[in-house]
Amino acid sequence: MSQSFTFIDAGGNQAQYTVHERDRHDEFYWSTDHGDHGSAPSYLLAQDRARTVLKASMAVRRRSGEAHR
Repeated sequence: MSQSFTFIDAGGNQAQYTVHERDRHDEFYWSTDHGDHGSAPSYLLAQDRARTVLKASMAVRRRSGEAHR
């Protein structure tokens, strides 16, 4: 089972991340729709890591988009 979340940044851009339930290694796998992924020892930490990576990825994409205008 997994749960998906939508993150909306200050600019109104949206992206999703998903946290999966504990695996056989007692880790929670997370992934973003930007292709990032990882694992964490707790569900809350997995959410935090996914959001942190997603925020950084969205900031890079936003800056990259602004540079091409």
